[in-house]
Amino acid sequence: MLTVETFEKTVIEEKKPTVLCFTASWCLPSQTQIKALEEVQKNYEDKFLIEVHDVEQSQELAKSLKVNNLPTTLFFAEGELKEQNCLYGYQDANMLTDSFECTLWEMENKSSANKYVWWIIGALAIVAVLLMFYSNSLHY
Repeated sequence: MLTVETFEKTVIEEKKPTVLCFTASWCLPSQTQIKALEEVQKNYEDKFLIEVHDVEQSQELAKSLKVNNLPTTLFFAEGELKEQNCLYGYQDANMLTDSFECTLWEMENKSSANKYVWWIIGALAIVAVLLMFYSNSLHY
């Protein structure tokens, strides 16, 4: 079972993206979330490390990750928490699938997205230089 001590090695250094779902046995939405996650998990178990943690048994880990709502489903990829993909409260299988797919898409397109960002920054720099040159030439 994942603990605060094993978190970095297991999640942060993991090559596969990781999903941690925090639940509680006494929480009905948590139990429903587990069923939805099990339904979706079949499609992603080869691409993700997926773990469900009961907050009663993983209190330190839940506290270190600032889990305040139940259920909470956290997505990690490339050593980072992917906050935009995390889910708070019960989410159906479709919403879970969207978060899984978004995480995969972000990982696959990170390098090409960075390439376009740098291209846009370069183009904007050229436009800025041309505007400075043009505005200076109007003063003479």
